[in-house]
Amino acid sequence: MSEAAPVSSLRIALAQFGAGLGEVDANLHRMLGLLELAAAESADLVCFPELCVSGYLLEPGAYDDALLDAVERAEARLAEAAAATGVALVYGAPGRRPDGLANVVVHVARDGRRTDYAKTHMDVLERRVFTPGSAFVSADDGTFGLACCYDLAFPEPARMLALQGARVLLVPMAWEVRRSFVLEKVAAARAVENVAYLVCVNQCGEVGPFRFHGASRIVDPLGDTAVTLANVEALIVAELDLGLVDRLRDRSDPRTYPLLDDRRPGLYAGPDAEGT
Repeated sequence: MSEAAPVSSLRIALAQFGAGLGEVDANLHRMLGLLELAAAESADLVCFPELCVSGYLLEPGAYDDALLDAVERAEARLAEAAAATGVALVYGAPGRRPDGLANVVVHVARDGRRTDYAKTHMDVLERRVFTPGSAFVSADDGTFGLACCYDLAFPEPARMLALQGARVLLVPMAWEVRRSFVLEKVAAARAVENVAYLVCVNQCGEVGPFRFHGASRIVDPLGDTAVTLANVEALIVAELDLGLVDRLRDRSDPRTYPLLDDRRPGLYAGPDAEGT
């Protein structure tokens, strides 16, 4: 039997909102409402922000058993809703792990398959709460590369996912207004240098002590911003031409350089092996 042809297009919904801190049931209600809107617009996948199930809590004691049990119940409800609507999901949630708590990006495919990515790059405040992941993860037979917020500030995660074959980089975020210039300056670079779509879905507004930047967006492989949102709760659906990634990478469309093929990885190894 021949392999199925890769998917050539994708209707993706960006579901931007500010998640209440510890308000799992309220966050779930908002997510289910946004999922219904995405399904009504024939979306194939809806992407939510980082830690949107629990809220962006940065106090270790906040993640007690009661909260984590509530998160797991909410995740089961989300999986049921994905199956009922036929819309795949990407969202952020805390996840119990044998070595501690992880900041997880979850992909739930339309056939129910679940893929987890534990955030690898975290600042000092997040490292007080979460154990960093140790692997880069793709989903849906490699079409999607999963990343999370601060990962985007480093070139390596996106590059490793592109080398795994990812054509779309999905990046849930809780990026604050403070230092938002990093997001604004590097987003297009990550799309261009990896010849991939970049999908960033951020939290928005003021939530507790946080002022989130919003500005969720899709950047195409040529670095052009296809859609962007203001700093308000919103959902937008856009069509991605995944075939464009293939044509740019195989040079049948010559509008960019063969950046993945022209790398010279033998020159890149340095004294810090983990950073190469």
